[in-house]
Amino acid sequence: MRSTRTRPAGCIIALALCGVLASGCGDGNAVAEDPEVSAQPSEKPSALPRTSALITLSAPAEGAAVSESFEASGKANSPEANVPWEVRDGSGETVLEGAVTAEGWMDKLYPWKTTIDVSELEPGTYLFIARTDDTSDGEGKPAEEVGARITVE
Repeated sequence: MRSTRTRPAGCIIALALCGVLASGCGDGNAVAEDPEVSAQPSEKPSALPRTSALITLSAPAEGAAVSESFEASGKANSPEANVPWEVRDGSGETVLEGAVTAEGWMDKLYPWKTTIDVSELEPGTYLFIARTDDTSDGEGKPAEEVGARITVE
């Protein structure tokens, strides 16, 4: 029959680990400073990341100058391959919106590409956003968004 006796090295490691866990982290005096807050809207729309776990944005480039139309493209894994997109003005209002179908979904990121007509927009800075589709009506995981600022000339 085999002995079930605890080995001394195992006890020492367990005690050391308990000591580390019991000591906690920091000295309890950490203080976060208040972030700067402004009631004024920013002059430019906020930039979004160009990649996330479920969607990427290849075009347009951040700060791209466009006129008439531009190509938007990337890769996504979005329910039913649907990739909604929108263009927001400087105040954050959606001025254009639509959707494009990626080449597939479920098992990896699939390419998507569309041409967006901006010929009716006034010259200025806008934010292009592409996102994964939220088929749960807000009940599930939120959609992931990527984006880039564009300048309509």
